[in-house]
Amino acid sequence: MYEYIYRESVKRAKHKIWIFSDLQQAEPKNAKSCLDTCMKDYINLGEKSDMIWFLGDCVEGTDIKKLDIMCTYLEDAFNKLDIPVCFVAGNHDLDYERYGEGGGDKIYIPFYEVAKRHPDWHMQKDVEEPYYKVTLGDFKFYFFTDHIAKDKAWNTTHGAIHGDVSRYPRMEKLKAIKKEIEEDNCPVITASHYSFAGGSRASELFNNILPLPQNVKMHFYGHAHIGDFDWAGDSPYQRISWVKMHDIPQVNVSSFENIRGRKCRSVFLHIYEDNSLGVFFRNHDDGVFSECYFPSKSNERCKEDK
Repeated sequence: MYEYIYRESVKRAKHKIWIFSDLQQAEPKNAKSCLDTCMKDYINLGEKSDMIWFLGDCVEGTDIKKLDIMCTYLEDAFNKLDIPVCFVAGNHDLDYERYGEGGGDKIYIPFYEVAKRHPDWHMQKDVEEPYYKVTLGDFKFYFFTDHIAKDKAWNTTHGAIHGDVSRYPRMEKLKAIKKEIEEDNCPVITASHYSFAGGSRASELFNNILPLPQNVKMHFYGHAHIGDFDWAGDSPYQRISWVKMHDIPQVNVSSFENIRGRKCRSVFLHIYEDNSLGVFFRNHDDGVFSECYFPSKSNERCKEDK
């Protein structure tokens, strides 16, 4: 039934987006195995997406040779698909600067360097910036990304500011995002490595963005690997939740690996002519859709937004 619904949905979708996160491997052979599983299954589906959203933790570790090898695997795979990529950094994308040799005059975020080489890919314009936005049809997409000072005095990972908190310069910018979203006066979808309050492994830093305006329709995130009993707390299989005190669903898309998360997973987002949405959860190991979800087209105002 899910396969049938997906095929009917494809016929009606005006925009199709493939969303995933957390390939997150320290060893290239493991990264390649998981990536190959996902790519083979995606190609077998036979439906090309308009965009890819890679929501962080593309790699893991501090061995720069291995990091570059894994980024080459990813770049080659995406080049073959010929689909523009929207990238946000997650906590492990900053491993090299936080725990490795680092140093020098340039911050090294592995997949960020890859993304910059492609004029039709999207990423933060500067490593110190907390977000960027992209337009597709009637929608604007806001991507919140981990970021780091050029002198490494501070960084944001795991939903918090680390280092010299007093020097963090983007707090007012974060607090102003809600006004910017509202002034866009169009349907908005947000995405990040982390969830808002109410989701799995939520970002405390994101509390500064709340309350979200009513034109935010959905949020997508990773970080909380589905099926991971070691790190996902008491909700290892939470896929859909709601932003706390909001009528806004948020969807966990992780993870793109089957070692920690047990299955290689991703999500397909379809946007229809009336700007309603369809979400399809894919298990790439078994080549099946495990669930689908069609959120309400309208959402009620949160208490603080009245």
